[in-house]
Amino acid sequence: MPYCPNCGSRVKAVHHYCGSCGRALSDIAESENDPPMAMDREGFLSMRSLSYVNELLEGEREFDHDSVSYTQLSRDVSAAFADFARLAMVKDLDLLHLWAAGSNTNALSMSVDEMNSNQFRDWLAAIGLGRTLRMYDDALHTEFEDQFNDRLQKLIEFANEELDDEEFSE
Repeated sequence: MPYCPNCGSRVKAVHHYCGSCGRALSDIAESENDPPMAMDREGFLSMRSLSYVNELLEGEREFDHDSVSYTQLSRDVSAAFADFARLAMVKDLDLLHLWAAGSNTNALSMSVDEMNSNQFRDWLAAIGLGRTLRMYDDALHTEFEDQFNDRLQKLIEFANEELDDEEFSE
């Protein structure tokens, strides 16, 4: 059974469009045994949505609420919110602690050019946290990002004071 060259979903040779991403299947993946790399991608965005977002960022496209790509992006974001709702139901789960436990903190102080793919993912996740707060504020007309940044700055100052106190006590 062949694979969609856009999102990596299995498709039948008789199908004209991918049932997952809607792409025309005139160029079916060459190998029926090896799915395209899109299958291994981490993150909640499908390859179609990621491509759409990249085209938006590069100015190659404008938002088109009637396009298949926009519909897929909307589905991906809704699925991400549903996943976060599940996480929020886990008692005592600290999202920042969970992220930090699986990330490389050294990546945040490195040059992007020197990062491997895992370090780049961790750096992008840190950037994403701040941007998510900004999108939240933009959507709901709030100022949570400013409050968060103020709290984060106080926490950093407190941590630095604690480290200084430990150095003096040794």
